Amino acid sequence: MANENTNSLADMHGVFVRIPVLFRERMCEQCNWSMPTFYRKMRQVNDWDKDSSLTSTLSNAEKTMMKMVAIEVKEWLQNCLIQLIEA
Repeated sequence: MANENTNSLADMHGVFVRIPVLFRERMCEQCNWSMPTFYRKMRQVNDWDKDSSLTSTLSNAEKTMMKMVAIEVKEWLQNCLIQLIEA
């Protein structure tokens, strides 16, 4: 039974707002990046020396870590939603 003093909409919104922050924090922690490095890594770069295409600045290890962090964040979201729904 939900507590009458809680605002379910605000609680749910807070969970969803936390997702990008949590993802960024975990990626920085796991890859030993600063926040500016995280945002720099998000940009694609022109690789004019090869075929004038956009390329990723992520290594294969970083791509693997991104997938692992995404799964971790998804599980965090699922747990939060279960707690909110059951409250």
